Amino acid sequence: MANSFKNANSIFLPHNLLAEKNILAELLLNKVKSDLIFTRLTPEMFYLKEHQIIYSIGYSLHIECIEMNINTVSDRLGNEKIVNDTDNISFLLDIINFIVPFGDFESYIVLIIDKYLRRQLAFTLISISELALNSSVSLENLFDETERRLLDVTQKKPNLGLVPASEVLLESFIDLEQRAEKGGFLGTPSGFFDLDNITQGLQKSDLVIIAGRPSMGKTAFALNISRNVAELQSHPITIFSLEMSRQQIVYRFLSNESQVINSKLRSGSINAEEWQSVNQAINILSGFKIYLDDSPNISVREIKSKLERLKSKNKDIGLVVIDYLQLLNDVDSKDSRVNELSKITRNLKILARQINAPVVVLSQLSRNVESRTNKRPILSDLRESGCVSPYSRIYLAKFNRETFIYNLSSTPYDNILSFSILDLFSKNTFKKRLFITGIKNIYEVCLYQKIKLNLTSNHKILTNVGWIKIFKFFSFHLVCVLDRKNFLKFPILHCQQSKRINPDSFLVGFLYLCIVKQSQVYDLWVPTFGNFVVNNCVLHNSIEQDADVVLMLYREDYYDPMKTITSVADVIIAKHRNGPIGTIHLSFDSNSASFGNLII
Repeated sequence: MANSFKNANSIFLPHNLLAEKNILAELLLNKVKSDLIFTRLTPEMFYLKEHQIIYSIGYSLHIECIEMNINTVSDRLGNEKIVNDTDNISFLLDIINFIVPFGDFESYIVLIIDKYLRRQLAFTLISISELALNSSVSLENLFDETERRLLDVTQKKPNLGLVPASEVLLESFIDLEQRAEKGGFLGTPSGFFDLDNITQGLQKSDLVIIAGRPSMGKTAFALNISRNVAELQSHPITIFSLEMSRQQIVYRFLSNESQVINSKLRSGSINAEEWQSVNQAINILSGFKIYLDDSPNISVREIKSKLERLKSKNKDIGLVVIDYLQLLNDVDSKDSRVNELSKITRNLKILARQINAPVVVLSQLSRNVESRTNKRPILSDLRESGCVSPYSRIYLAKFNRETFIYNLSSTPYDNILSFSILDLFSKNTFKKRLFITGIKNIYEVCLYQKIKLNLTSNHKILTNVGWIKIFKFFSFHLVCVLDRKNFLKFPILHCQQSKRINPDSFLVGFLYLCIVKQSQVYDLWVPTFGNFVVNNCVLHNSIEQDADVVLMLYREDYYDPMKTITSVADVIIAKHRNGPIGTIHLSFDSNSASFGNLII
């Protein structure tokens, strides 16, 4: 009875059979517009199961570069009938004969997508109503799940697929023409002139990492940028603080704006003149669209949900600031913290693209900075990975030979070997940059099959349980090793120390770890897969691989207390995907914890 009721009501679900049949007829007649159709529609967008089957077969033929027509579709169907009481040829002929002229065929594509999204929304609302009737679900979880499911529907809106370069060039030309008339930067100005001259402002969909050691002023710098952006444009600014409460952030803003020392504000011991400055600061700040969230244990998915809600009320979002990266968590992740951080940075980059706004994330630098004589940070200090010895062997696919890492040219785009975690196969890719990261202790990792690696203790290696730093190795861990030359001729499937994954790679047991010596060490930036192969073993790349811009803060007065209160801070542009790198200088006032343009 329930099934018959469901089938009866399914008739009223939004659909347009006329549009579906006309699109299928367009494909069966092999019209020239088939490419456009296949980039816009997916099989589940069709209402009838029969239409879904035909479209799926047509898409498979299209991928295989086989002409789609009645004969080829019927051949793929074989003896399986689309409709029980009708042969396949007759059913396909009925679709072709059903063609009704109705404007441009693209209007049919729009209709099919429209009806599909309405059906999805109807199904979602039914599932939400069922959830609401379940009293075992808390009200808070109900609201969160409702919001998530509705957002999932909005995310199903298809993109345009492949877009001709000519269209993008036209859009770029119009944008360039407008900027030439108005002047200004390509992105949103940060308020720091020298920084904007290099980066052309904060670009939409960019992931920007601000890194530094504790007490270097990362939060102060991010809040200064937020205040400047809020003043220079009208879109809302959102700040997610996992470390400080919203009251502490507001006191930072007030101290910066009023130039009254933060400690005096918090104690309330301010004089009449300072009260006047505070009142003026409150009036100015209250006019800015700045939103604060101090949830201490938030995930990227929750951040996305809140931003989508904010964006639904506003046309755009001006800037997102997250303080800070290492405190974020991934509720769905069951991997190690190393894998989780890599996944989080990737999701943050995806988030920046989805909301089409710059996302600024604060990050701690490694303690390696403190162990060096020169305390200026370098890009490798941001990395979760370590470094390898100069005599580590890198395979060059272009020349079909190996070379030591120190022999790699300093120019980018050397074709080296990497590993696809998704496919579990080695891949040829390009290294973007070679780093010399100083002199460090080198450890030797010895595996079965006489495989050895020389690298620092914090470098991560791909194992049977994910990425692991070498000082956390145990005897039961197996290391992923590539077998490019198929040199393992003997059977290893029954060997406890080795296990074949596929013809390209296998897992090898861990023997021992020992310290060897101090040596100059190297690292690579490989953006495509986030790893590279050394001595046939897969080593992890850095957490900054997904970032478009990496800014590192350095203050000499932090290490030399004899400097004056107002000092000079260096902002090192260590990575800039779409432009030059370099160093700019800003003034820093430790009383108000604020940065400013340095006027010389």
